[in-house]
Amino acid sequence: MMRLQIVLALTSLAFLGGWSYGRELGEGESSVNTEAAKLISDALIQAKDQSPGARLEIYQLVAKVVRKNCPNNVLIAEKLQAADNADTLEKGLRESFEILTFKMKKEADLPAGFPQPTPVGEIRLKQYPAYRLARTQSRKDSGFFKLLAHITLNRIEMTAPVEMTYTSSEDKSPEQIDMASLYSDAKIGQVGNKLGGVKVEDVPAMTTVCIGLKGEDDRADLAEIERRLEQWLSREAPEYERAGKLRLLGYNSPEVAAKSRYYEVEMPISKK
Repeated sequence: MMRLQIVLALTSLAFLGGWSYGRELGEGESSVNTEAAKLISDALIQAKDQSPGARLEIYQLVAKVVRKNCPNNVLIAEKLQAADNADTLEKGLRESFEILTFKMKKEADLPAGFPQPTPVGEIRLKQYPAYRLARTQSRKDSGFFKLLAHITLNRIEMTAPVEMTYTSSEDKSPEQIDMASLYSDAKIGQVGNKLGGVKVEDVPAMTTVCIGLKGEDDRADLAEIERRLEQWLSREAPEYERAGKLRLLGYNSPEVAAKSRYYEVEMPISKK
């Protein structure tokens, strides 16, 4: 009976096909994500007291549907593909559940014309309009208070994300070189050098390849994330090539618990 219930749930979810976690979610897509997360939750509960063989069968059925309906989510795919027994597949499903149910805590508005944040685990191309920012040299977030003083002194509205640029090389992990606060509108203020080592600049419109992530932005993982973006670009969008330094876009302040923070890592790209 238990296995039949799981199969029926899987079948009903599969008939809702055509949804994708790879775009800003519409009402229907959000509903299917909710159903997928509920399916994982129900399967974990119902498989709890089953034999290893029965657990594995249930988890494999659930994982197959989740992967089918999250084709653009590289994190979910990696977690479920790597599982080779009931225990590791259960762990992968639990982590997939956290990805599907993650909700970003909004603390500030996006700059005018900015695209919506990328869903956690998904890699996609993003189009940015031209925008204005205040930039300062910064290693390990040391420039935060300079930027805070700048926007406070000039009565500039706080926006999200905060932009951090990294250098990278084959033999070193990416290292942060600057931090920037983005203006809500490119018409605000004037470009040029400002007090406290801050420079206001205009950034031209650009295209990037970007991944959405959650939790602590562990800088030690940036080299692996950079490699993943480059591989995805060569495989999924070979008409593009890298055109700039690695960027980390942080959407949450230290006021938000580390596990609940959202950020993006991306690279500027251009047509070959």
